[in-house]
Amino acid sequence: MAAAHRVPERLLAAAGLALFAAAAGARALPYEAAALAASAVIGLGMPWVLVAVMTAVQREAPAEAAGRLAATAHTALFVPNALALALGAALVTTVDVRLLLPSLAVAGLAGALHTAGDRVGPSRGACPGRAGEHGKGRGLGGRRAG
Repeated sequence: MAAAHRVPERLLAAAGLALFAAAAGARALPYEAAALAASAVIGLGMPWVLVAVMTAVQREAPAEAAGRLAATAHTALFVPNALALALGAALVTTVDVRLLLPSLAVAGLAGALHTAGDRVGPSRGACPGRAGEHGKGRGLGGRRAG
């Protein structure tokens, strides 16, 4: 993931979410090739979100809290996914998928725009204490260099 080294985590997450959302909307097209291509794009976009979040956790967490923060981040990432799968399964029985997928695309693109425009977050230096004790002379994750 070379892009993760050049792009701030917040923007990488927004790009991944935008790819996912656009591809989800494209799955509503009545063409098999479109569905296959959209599935590939979803498979490209979603890992960007995961990589961005976990990179931010590793970069900003003090060493003594890195494990707990990583576990919390995993929970925050994957529990909503399980809930969304259950909600999606319920919705698909009552709402036409040709309406659900474009709705998902609109919501996802709105979330991507919000994420890209968010001015508060680790990539903007908002971590309290970043310039303090755990930021001095240390590399990623607050570990001492050397």
